[in-house]
Amino acid sequence: MYQVEFAIVHEGCVLNELSRTFPKLRIICPGGFVTGPSSVEELLVLDQPSDEDMEQVMGFFEKLTEIDHLELLERTADKAFIYFRSQRLPKTFCSKVVERNRGLRIGLEIQEDGLEKWKLACVTRSDAEQLLKDLQFLGELKHTSISQVPWQELLKGEGP
Repeated sequence: MYQVEFAIVHEGCVLNELSRTFPKLRIICPGGFVTGPSSVEELLVLDQPSDEDMEQVMGFFEKLTEIDHLELLERTADKAFIYFRSQRLPKTFCSKVVERNRGLRIGLEIQEDGLEKWKLACVTRSDAEQLLKDLQFLGELKHTSISQVPWQELLKGEGP
């Protein structure tokens, strides 16, 4: 089994744009849904946000004309859960490239330091290499690694 890690500046991605605007924030991305040819719904989780962070993030989304719904779902002592619907999609999603190259998600996508970070697994090295090659069309890859690891290591499920 091959563990693949990458970090990308994902062009056209609203969440990566948020991370580039506020690089100190750690944003956990459980996922989203493409709901039409030009619409997407996404959930994001801010890790350890301050009140000022919350104001800045909500203000960031409110200024984007393509965001037609924004909702703070829940705020706990250490997390904020935000749902939004956007009429802007990137050229493609990293998740589509992962799926097309038979990648298995390990952990969750993380946005921090202006980078979209992933950790996943591929059964073959050729799938892992093709996945990284395909990602180059989505933006600038800042970090990539492929390493052969035992299944047991991958089952720990630790994110990036």
